[in-house]
Amino acid sequence: GAMMDIIGLTNDYKDEVERVVADSYCGLQVAVHRELYDLRKLPCLIALSDKRELLGYCYYRFENNECEIMVIESIQQSIGVGTALIKKVEELAHTKNCTRIYLQTTNDNSHAFRFYQRRGFIMCDVRWNELDYSRKLNPTIPLVGDNDIPALHEIEFEMIL
Repeated sequence: GAMMDIIGLTNDYKDEVERVVADSYCGLQVAVHRELYDLRKLPCLIALSDKRELLGYCYYRFENNECEIMVIESIQQSIGVGTALIKKVEELAHTKNCTRIYLQTTNDNSHAFRFYQRRGFIMCDVRWNELDYSRKLNPTIPLVGDNDIPALHEIEFEMIL
């Protein structure tokens, strides 16, 4: 892939990352497993080019010896940004003695299904109609997702460490 640096979010990039997240995810709060998480309170990794431009970011959290990826996005596609971010999350999870890394996506996001499974994640849970609950917490979640598919269910992927 391209030359890039993965570092923890610094104040220099905080505003830019939060602006990109808010555009991509309808705000800075993520509704998942019937809770609302404020991304600003969570740790974040960023990918920077050799010219120090923002290439991508990943918000994550640790709980009960597990690491959950909350939001991950590559601003530059197909140059290994997502893979590099996940590798770094994996390193951090190992240092915290986590038993697994996991994340939720929605049934319409076939791009995510491909992306995670090609990087060693397996589908481990499906929560039917879970987005009914998520929309009560975050009404901005669109009813129709990627590829004109209704966004209804939450799918969990995990990587056992």
